[in-house]
Amino acid sequence: MQYEFIWESILKNMKGTYSDIRINAYFKNIKIIEIGAQYILLMTPSTDTLDYVRGEQAVLERFVNNALGEFKVVYVFAYDRDMKNLDKIRETIKNDLENPQQGVMPYDISFDSGVSRADSLTNSIVPQKKAYTFDNYVVGNSNLFVYNACLAVAENPSSMWNPLLVYGPSGLGKTHLMYATTRKISELYPEKKIIYITGEQFVNDMVDHLRKRDSSGSGFSAFREKYRKCDVLVIDDIQFIAGKNAVQEEFFHTFNTLYENQKQIIITSDRPLREIKQLDERLQYRFEMGLTADIQPPDYELRAAIIKNKADALHLDLSESSVVYLAEHLTKNIRQIEGALTKIYAKKCLYGLTVTDELVTESISDLTTVNVSPKDTVEKIFTVVANKYGTTKEEICSKTKKREIAEPRHVCAYLISELTDYSQRQIGAYLNRDRTTVINSIEVMKKAIMNNPIFEKDIKELISEVKD
Repeated sequence: MQYEFIWESILKNMKGTYSDIRINAYFKNIKIIEIGAQYILLMTPSTDTLDYVRGEQAVLERFVNNALGEFKVVYVFAYDRDMKNLDKIRETIKNDLENPQQGVMPYDISFDSGVSRADSLTNSIVPQKKAYTFDNYVVGNSNLFVYNACLAVAENPSSMWNPLLVYGPSGLGKTHLMYATTRKISELYPEKKIIYITGEQFVNDMVDHLRKRDSSGSGFSAFREKYRKCDVLVIDDIQFIAGKNAVQEEFFHTFNTLYENQKQIIITSDRPLREIKQLDERLQYRFEMGLTADIQPPDYELRAAIIKNKADALHLDLSESSVVYLAEHLTKNIRQIEGALTKIYAKKCLYGLTVTDELVTESISDLTTVNVSPKDTVEKIFTVVANKYGTTKEEICSKTKKREIAEPRHVCAYLISELTDYSQRQIGAYLNRDRTTVINSIEVMKKAIMNNPIFEKDIKELISEVKD
């Protein structure tokens, strides 16, 4: 258990160096097998992952040793399902440490049992993430609908909602639900062939097949056969294929084939489809033919429940006051909560400390959000926008319809809706406008952001300035 949370801490520190998509695709399923006096032994779930990690050896070693606080040689091997060759691996490490060779890490051993990304329940391509199930998914008001939707599809694939589209910002539990759904289908329907893949992996797979076709002259049928003959296709982070015309064209026909043959399609996105730039309209229409379910940020009650659930799993004895403090201050997403508890757990284990309220407060000081009243946020929005456009709050809230005032007014309406919990009527009260006008202003802004990258950048800068 301790190794698992050390690795989670390493993954957290990778953010900023690698994208979430790349971390999920190549690093997330790596496991720490053991930590020796001079080395750390990692295992990857597939040879494909190993090939990528091989090229990132120096960076991986830096992250590992930063987490452990001391230098250890990093060894990475392809995952052996039965661990039959662990003694052979240890012998390889021992020999290398005694007779170091340059340029051969990470090391690979060809196992007799072969390498598989498949779960033992099925021969489908499903990543191993057994900790993610429906049973340990904490349900609250913000995710109840999407939880029930995924469970219904898992119990009756292709006969409930097809396709199922799940969207929401990163860190709210989409991937947990995808693993839980595919695992449940595997348990109930072991004969079904399931493919779980990220949007980036789909793109890379298509590029690899095209490259092989160009070099060998062989056909492209293997790629199409792979995806069009499965029973369940799960594409995580579909937004990655946007703007890649050839990939979108291929996926369009793959989607049609699966849909016409009544095969289950499940798709996730980090935002509503209409906000994904350069997404083929034909794909958008098809994705929205079935059920669309969004995950909202967890409310206080759900955050508290998640904290208690994950603390129990870590055997962290948190006081009720610590739970309240964490739930009030860790408001961003579930991943932030996991990171905070991992840090508390690491301090407990590495330094032998008792988990007190003081330790909890100190441990998450760099993660907590500052409580700013919505009224203060609104006032700062008026100030920042007025400075940007060379106007005043009084002019923005006046009855004038001049274009040079209308635009900052639209911007204020949009920013207040994004950065506070105020209703459209409340926003209208600040701007001296009715609810319909506010709705129109927000829609005008969303379209402008979608169609104008420069304007989108300006808005992001304004948001950052308001939050500073």
